[in-house]
Amino acid sequence: PPEFDSAMAAAAANGKGCDAELGEEPVAPRQCTRCCRLKPPRAHHCSVCKRCVLKMDHHCPWINNCVGFNNYRYFCLFLLYLASCCWFVVMVFLEHFIDAIFHPRRSRLRFVDRQCISLSWIIAFCIFIALCLLGGFHVYLVITNQTTIEFHSNSVSKDKAKRKGELWRNPYDLGRRRNFQEVFGPNDFCRGLWLVPYIAKRPLGDGLTFASMSELKA
Repeated sequence: PPEFDSAMAAAAANGKGCDAELGEEPVAPRQCTRCCRLKPPRAHHCSVCKRCVLKMDHHCPWINNCVGFNNYRYFCLFLLYLASCCWFVVMVFLEHFIDAIFHPRRSRLRFVDRQCISLSWIIAFCIFIALCLLGGFHVYLVITNQTTIEFHSNSVSKDKAKRKGELWRNPYDLGRRRNFQEVFGPNDFCRGLWLVPYIAKRPLGDGLTFASMSELKA
């Protein structure tokens, strides 16, 4: 991003910067090997979009876009809303589904209606189960302040530290409450305003720098 390029110009001139992903020691600013731009912490180059994405989580084919800093909370809410809709269909059609499958002869519905209800119920139920698995994984990512890309790289780093007998922790893990607010903004979880992004407060920050445990300790 141009803002990051100008912000890091002074650091690049001195050959020094800071990246919590690489430790607390000052390091040279990273540069993307594909688009040749200075790459902020937690940013990654998307091979589909052909550009670097701030705090990139993954490229989602279902929404035909990258999921990153600016739209990750909308992606999580999309999963929640879709799961709620599927659960609504499952509960509303449950009685008719049971009659259509186990008691078709005494059902007052036509054959075509029973087929439509059965198919709709099965599709909604399967999608709901898949969303629970995917949503559960992203709940874990939110409360640990990781992206999908960082989850894989952090797992490797954690295994290496374990083999050395060392304790490793995600440098961006600020605690569950702060981690939640990093994604959904400074909104109280119990009040539920984060469920309505139109009235909820936006996440703090610009996607170029992120708080880390070393800053909290300092």
